[in-house]
Amino acid sequence: MISRRELLVGAAAAALVGCSRGGAGEAGVVRLGIMANLTHAPALVGVHSGRIQRALGEARLEARIFRAGPRVVEALLGDAIDIGTTGPAPVVTMYARHPDAFRVILGVASGGASLVFAQHAGISAPRDLRGKTLATPQIGSTQDVALKKWLAANGLSIARGDVNVTALASPDIRAQVIRGGLAGAWLPEPWGTRLVSEGAAARFLDERTLWRDWRFPTALALARTAFMRTRAVDVDRLRAALADEVGRANSDPAAYEEETYAAMKALAGSPGPRELLHQAWPMVDFTIDPLPDGVAAFAQDAHALGLVPEVACARLFTGASA
Repeated sequence: MISRRELLVGAAAAALVGCSRGGAGEAGVVRLGIMANLTHAPALVGVHSGRIQRALGEARLEARIFRAGPRVVEALLGDAIDIGTTGPAPVVTMYARHPDAFRVILGVASGGASLVFAQHAGISAPRDLRGKTLATPQIGSTQDVALKKWLAANGLSIARGDVNVTALASPDIRAQVIRGGLAGAWLPEPWGTRLVSEGAAARFLDERTLWRDWRFPTALALARTAFMRTRAVDVDRLRAALADEVGRANSDPAAYEEETYAAMKALAGSPGPRELLHQAWPMVDFTIDPLPDGVAAFAQDAHALGLVPEVACARLFTGASA
């Protein structure tokens, strides 16, 4: 199993020198970027269990934790990692500007995000948000785009100052909600459920209810196109290993829940009480389907918000397996 210390050693140095490497990356190494959210459990568990490493054979796996999706795609673009898992909004934002940089190779998860309001804020309807401050994990993240779309749909303008939106790491959002510094947040799991279970917030909206069949992409696996051309065998092996992890999550969810908690604890620090993960687990559906219609919807939403130029997403999935 890989420890948190082993996971993080050398990450900063690798990020600094990443741009100087060729498209094939580092010889004999596959660099994987992942996030510590529940929606990324197949990657976290695959790394911690050693199963992804074994699937890669002789190639050595280097895995690094990122706090938000935009940083994952930035690392891919900068050649600091070869493959990463992230949400759709950062994918389409970077794809609109660098259409040949990477491709989606697999879906990972659907669902697992909520809008929660602090108990102290007294919010029962969108109109109560005027003058309040909300947070997302990072500007340009999937939750950030979802929140801003929802605010606009409810007649609330950030530009006019109706609502303030700030970006903080999920643990810091939790701390600020508890302290009274934030009125609420759009959060990935297990952070939304954690605030609700601690009594600090109420879940106002489960994002799944906004989508047809309650399905929308929240974690995708991407690979740099240059890496796909030169290291196709490694890409195929890692894609198959991630698909196997998704299968494990669905075939024996109770056992996989235990593995996920152990992986989050080892690789990302304190995941909170064990019961918390059990409460959050039903919020997420693990799937290898990249849900391309949902990705395209995020591209349209980001464009409507003025975040990216209009972009067609079909070519993003030329490397996907569903």
